[in-house]
Amino acid sequence: MNRKKILAVIISTALIGSTFVGCGTSSTTSGEQDTSAQSGNKTELEFFIQKKEAVDTFQKIVDDFNQSQDKIMVTQNIVPDSESVLMSRAATNDLPDIIQVGGMQDANTMQFLKEGQFLDLAGLDCLNNVMDNYKDSIQYKGKNYVVPISANFSGVYYNEEMFEKAGYQVPKTYDEMITLAKEIQAKGEIAFLFPDKDSWTLMQCWEDNIDGTMRGDRRPTYDKIAKGETTYQDDAIYQDSIQKVIDIRQYGQGDSLALGYDQAISDFATGKAYMFMQGIWALPSIMKANPNLKAGMFSFPTNDGNGKVSMGIDVNIAISASTKNAEAAKEFVNFLASKEMVQKYVDNDYSIPCMKDVNANIPAAKEIVDSVNAGNGVLQTTALPKAVSDQYKNTIQKVIVPDGGEDANTFLTNLTKVFTENKDEYLEMYGE
Repeated sequence: MNRKKILAVIISTALIGSTFVGCGTSSTTSGEQDTSAQSGNKTELEFFIQKKEAVDTFQKIVDDFNQSQDKIMVTQNIVPDSESVLMSRAATNDLPDIIQVGGMQDANTMQFLKEGQFLDLAGLDCLNNVMDNYKDSIQYKGKNYVVPISANFSGVYYNEEMFEKAGYQVPKTYDEMITLAKEIQAKGEIAFLFPDKDSWTLMQCWEDNIDGTMRGDRRPTYDKIAKGETTYQDDAIYQDSIQKVIDIRQYGQGDSLALGYDQAISDFATGKAYMFMQGIWALPSIMKANPNLKAGMFSFPTNDGNGKVSMGIDVNIAISASTKNAEAAKEFVNFLASKEMVQKYVDNDYSIPCMKDVNANIPAAKEIVDSVNAGNGVLQTTALPKAVSDQYKNTIQKVIVPDGGEDANTFLTNLTKVFTENKDEYLEMYGE
């Protein structure tokens, strides 16, 4: 099979990789009741959002669409625990008309595709505008079921004013960053915020911020593990990257398992720490918490200072295969994926566009964007089997527990054991 084509995975209710972050905290958007009340005889469409950081931006696009014509009324919907709600609705054949989902590295997206839950979008005009480097990554069995809007990346946020006041420079290597963290700690201040209460943030810290920057594409290593050619514990990069996850936490706020993602956003925005490892998706929330904050972002520095930028498609748009209003839904998706709307989205979301003739405008992460434009970006498109994903989610927090936890080698050895037990599932998905 074509190695670039992604096959299905068994569903995982865990948050995986760098997409579907921080999903849903409110039941509806602010304008939902008003737009529904005014719908009259218009075709009504439900647009289901899973990315809470983008709710305000999507609402602007929805409002623009509703005002641009008088035949269709789109209502945006976001709910608490949106992932579980969406899975329940899929089980009862009640998927929303239009759904924002993650990339092909996300197990839930892959399960929807496997089950035929999404409409074949062949002939949709906006697909012609997808940038060439994203075209293969959005196909499933040679067909298009999703429209990519934006891609994300991870890095280290830093408070520019605090850096300038202290006379600090952005570290270029891992050793420089540790030296900097030690200097900050010696002054009785906090170098890093680590929101490890949410396991997905710890997984993202390891996979994308540290390991992904060192390794680049994870697919070749996964292939070797599945074929018995190596193991997690024998892979030098995995050994190094997981140890860095452990070591760097001694420069954090303390008791990282008690700090959640939302509180960490607020704490960083109000200057309680110099640095915060997170994805670009957090920037809108950070700036909303403190519009006057001068925040910068750099890639997690590797040992030699020559790292990759680990990326993932952050926002895909799909249409339910069971919608009764397919043509109306396609009209909205074409509108959402137009040059003007994608530019509006990435300007507000601080993300990288997947559409042609749209520019990324992320001053806080200019060096990372420049690195991506120079060819150092690596798009992750490989999903793990459910059991392996569950092993990541359920055990990674044990690695950072000071006492009574799990040492790094045991953690990696257990990952290999579970991967080996489920290698047939992986090889069925990605084997040649």
